[in-house]
Amino acid sequence: MSYPSPRWARCIMHRDGQAPQFLREWFSSESKKAFFIGGAGFDPRSTAVARFLKHLAKCAITGILIREHRPLAPAHLLAGAEKNIAELLQLIPNLQIRDIDIFADNDLALVGGRQAAKIAKAIDWENATDIVVDCSALSRGVIFPLVRSILEISSTPVNLHLLVIDNASLDDGIVAEPAERASTMHGFRGRLGLESSQHSAVLWLPQLVPGHKDSLSKIHSSLEPKPHDICPILPFPSRDLRKPELLITEYSVELESTWGVDPRNVVFASESNPLDLYRSILRIDDERGQVFKETGGSLLVLSPIGSKLLSLGALMAAIERDFPVVYVEALNYKFTPSVANQEFAGDRLVHLWLEGEAYGAANAKV
Repeated sequence: MSYPSPRWARCIMHRDGQAPQFLREWFSSESKKAFFIGGAGFDPRSTAVARFLKHLAKCAITGILIREHRPLAPAHLLAGAEKNIAELLQLIPNLQIRDIDIFADNDLALVGGRQAAKIAKAIDWENATDIVVDCSALSRGVIFPLVRSILEISSTPVNLHLLVIDNASLDDGIVAEPAERASTMHGFRGRLGLESSQHSAVLWLPQLVPGHKDSLSKIHSSLEPKPHDICPILPFPSRDLRKPELLITEYSVELESTWGVDPRNVVFASESNPLDLYRSILRIDDERGQVFKETGGSLLVLSPIGSKLLSLGALMAAIERDFPVVYVEALNYKFTPSVANQEFAGDRLVHLWLEGEAYGAANAKV
């Protein structure tokens, strides 16, 4: 199968201190109207992007805060979330709170992604010139269907911005208690499980991060048909220069025995540049499409965990090619002591411009 030029071949991204300057210049006009979507949770990054917007933007800002509910959440995390909500409402007073149950009360079925998609489709975007999604404190099970739903609302040709505080060590330090089984993310089943893909050569691309062997094992066991190949994703370059080496050591049994990974199949992706992973995934899909086109085709399955910024590259690729995304949702979280009470400088803010005026007047609302 051949594909047209990648949708985000020229995606605009700002990082390394450029993002605050972009926000200052882009939102300097009072004629703009920004709609902000952020997370109302315990994550130390919850208030950072709102704080930047408060001090840099001159336009009107309205929006919503999504508060994710999980069963038996620890009291200190709930208290932290309430503290962050209070600060967020001071920074942007016109925000409304939307509550999402990640799991159903009766059987712990996953419902959070579906609720996130419904929230996106129910919002009146009519007066907004820009939608700003702060991904920093939202879970992937919410971010992925939320962003996809916004992009699929054809009557909403506004500028869509994704913002995230890049802090991979914090992502690693917020430890998830995984659910019992792996699931496909809402809206990201792709061709997985279809009769037409039963003979496809499945390639699984798990993102390797510290402390997630149990989750990746559950995902690997759940995949049907079983993977023909596995290409683990390692963060390189990384702020922690030893991180790839430490991950190879931690996952040595999986790489050498359980998964049987050929060392040539390891994918290296910059931890601070999601476009690097996005392009790598599309390139792999193009190459395998040619190799397996006569024998049932190829099917890529993505499992983004760990670094929030890096996973946005997987999100973009999954939206563009309709790849399945299989993950294990978190029942709850816990902190390690080193990640509390952090301040975030402007060089940690990353901006991705996914839709709007930058890509031609045809899809922009001006």
